[in-house]
Amino acid sequence: EIPTEETTQPMVTEPEKIIKEGLPSPISGVYYPQELTELRPVAVVYDNHPSSRWQAGITKAEIVYECEVEGPFTRYLAVFLTESPEHIGPVRSARPYFLTFALEFDAVFVHVGGSNEALINIRDYQMANISGMTSGEFWRYYKTGKEAPNNMYTAMKNLRDAQGYMNYRQEGNYDAWHFSEDPYPLSELYETQPATSFAITYNKDYQVRYVLNEDIGAFNRYVNNKLHIDEYYDDEIAATNIIVQKLKKVVLDNEGRLALYNVAEGEGYYISNGEMIEINWEKTGIRDRTIYRDKDGNEILLNPGQTWIQVISQNTILD
Repeated sequence: EIPTEETTQPMVTEPEKIIKEGLPSPISGVYYPQELTELRPVAVVYDNHPSSRWQAGITKAEIVYECEVEGPFTRYLAVFLTESPEHIGPVRSARPYFLTFALEFDAVFVHVGGSNEALINIRDYQMANISGMTSGEFWRYYKTGKEAPNNMYTAMKNLRDAQGYMNYRQEGNYDAWHFSEDPYPLSELYETQPATSFAITYNKDYQVRYVLNEDIGAFNRYVNNKLHIDEYYDDEIAATNIIVQKLKKVVLDNEGRLALYNVAEGEGYYISNGEMIEINWEKTGIRDRTIYRDKDGNEILLNPGQTWIQVISQNTILD
C-alpha cells in the first residue's frame, strides 16, 4: 500500500491533563476528597533530640516548623490535616511559641506536658489540646531502641478519637494559605537567586541542609549530614517549599528556655524549585495567620506540597 499524505503526517497529541478530584488542602494546595480538607488541623510537637531520631509520620504533615529550644536542640511542630499516619512521634513538650503557631490553624494541639508558661498559656488561650501526660492515646515505643523521654508515640486515629470524646470542634476555622494551581518556577513572578543547596547552622552541634532533588522537584533534607527519613514510612523528606523566618530570640532562665517572638514582624526567604526570594513576614496577634510577603508587599504564592518553616534567630547562620 502506498502511503498517502494523510497517513504520513505526524500524530499530534494534546498534553495529558492532570485530573484533580476533590478540593485543594488549604495548607498544602494538594487535592484531596472534600471531607478531608474540611477537618480541623492537628499540630504535634515532635522531639528532635539526637536520641529521638528519626521521627515517625512527619512526611505526612502539610506544614512543619523547626524552632530552637533550650540547649543545642530544636523541636518540630508538624501540622496535619488530610493524612492519617499510623505512627506519630516521638511527641515532646510544648513551648509558648509553638502554641501561637498552632493557633494560626485553629489546631488541636498535641504535646507531652510543657514549660510552666506554655501550660498556663494553653489554659488561658482555651486551646483544644491533647497531652500525653493525661491522655491514654499515647504509648511508649521501644522497638527502635529509644528510651523515655524520647519514645512517646501516638496515631492520628487515636487523636481524632480523642478529639471526638473530648468534645472538641471537628471542623477547622482558619484562613487558607495561598497556593498556585500548578507548580511554577519562582522566576516567573519574582527576581530570584539560585538555591539548589543550602545549609542552616543553628549552633556548632546542629546543622540542617536542603538539597534539591530534581527528579521530584522538591528538597531532600539532611540533619548533621544524614539524610532525614520518616522512621515509620521510610520515606525521604520531600519539601516543596521552604520558608526561612528570622525572628528575635531571648534566653529567659538558667535552664536555657527561650522566648522566640513570632507575634511580630521581620524578614526571611522563600525557596522552591531551586530558587530563592527575599520576603517579609508579619503576625499581628496570637491567632492571626503569619503573612509572608514579597518585597512589593504581596503575599507570596506557594507551590502545592509540603512546606518546612525554618525559624531562625540572630545567631543562626544561613549559607
